Amino acid sequence: MSAWSKLGLRGRLAISIAAIVVFAFGAVFVVVRAQMANESAVIRQEEAKEPSDGAGENSSRVSPIRDAQSDVEKTFFFVGGAALLAALLAGYLLAARTAAPLRRFADTAAEVDAGDLSPRLQLGPGVAGELRTVADAFNHMLDRLEDAFARQRRFVSDASHELRSPLTAIRGQLEVLGRRETPDAAEVRRVEELVLAEMARVERLVEDLLTLARLDEGVGPAPRELVADSFLRDLIAATDERVEVRELAAGTLRADPDLIAQVLRNLIDNARRHADTGGRVSVSSTAVPGGLRVDVDDDGPGIPRTERERVFDRFHRSEAARDRASGGSGLGLGIARSILASHHGRIWVEDSALGGARVSFELPAFTPTIRDFSANS
Repeated sequence: MSAWSKLGLRGRLAISIAAIVVFAFGAVFVVVRAQMANESAVIRQEEAKEPSDGAGENSSRVSPIRDAQSDVEKTFFFVGGAALLAALLAGYLLAARTAAPLRRFADTAAEVDAGDLSPRLQLGPGVAGELRTVADAFNHMLDRLEDAFARQRRFVSDASHELRSPLTAIRGQLEVLGRRETPDAAEVRRVEELVLAEMARVERLVEDLLTLARLDEGVGPAPRELVADSFLRDLIAATDERVEVRELAAGTLRADPDLIAQVLRNLIDNARRHADTGGRVSVSSTAVPGGLRVDVDDDGPGIPRTERERVFDRFHRSEAARDRASGGSGLGLGIARSILASHHGRIWVEDSALGGARVSFELPAFTPTIRDFSANS
């Protein structure tokens, strides 16, 4: 490792400034000395043209020029040496002032590397704008990292809790059944039905978690050309025949059919769980500027305005849906938002004309069909 690479910022900056000063003084000294030498040669030429009274007189005339050159050299060496020392001191102080925020950067990064995401960079008012920009970006990155780790911890905790609940129920039923030496057929069937129902919940949860993992890894959709109204009508019929199919916009939609089908199934399932007993759930679609809007309405209790954004958080349940017996894991709307984000779409909640909630989403890349009314005229 070279000596230069071993130097810190302060040493490098001080030496660099000193080198610049030395080079500048050296260049000025060479130019001035060359100019004085040229002036001396001109004087000699002019004196050679005049009648000479003797060598002593000529020598005495040249002597002041040499004295002047010597004085200039001494002055340059003195001033250059002083400037060099001043440059070294100024460079060291400037580098120390510049390196102080960088050292705080390094100390904060070391604390973050040790696992503490709470430290933030606090810079004084005299810090350069470039360093302040870097500090703001660093603090913003730490904010996002802290939020991401907090969401990850909540996600792992919620997922563990969701998986533990059905597994605990299965284990309890099997233990009860195991205590009986000769269980009757009805009891076995009851336990079988309960175990199968809980296993179905586990399977749905695992599938949802795998879907979220793929979306978080950035696995993009595989879009295809779809006939929007036919696609939605067939999908609704296959999902739940009790859902009312209202007006559907005709046109061509470019999207991933499997992912969009999962979005609509999640919304219909969510609406069906929250609708009143024997209540209504309807689906409609309309063409909007730049895309297709799909609305899923129900006549349930609705979603309070304070929770309309939070319902898209993973494992979030509204107060009306805290009961796990409803079958929901709190992942459906979160998955829908992630899928729509991968399609550059959006999803939101508002009031429904049916009295409950309306969950709407928009997809781009929709080309509406222009109907020709001239044939009917």
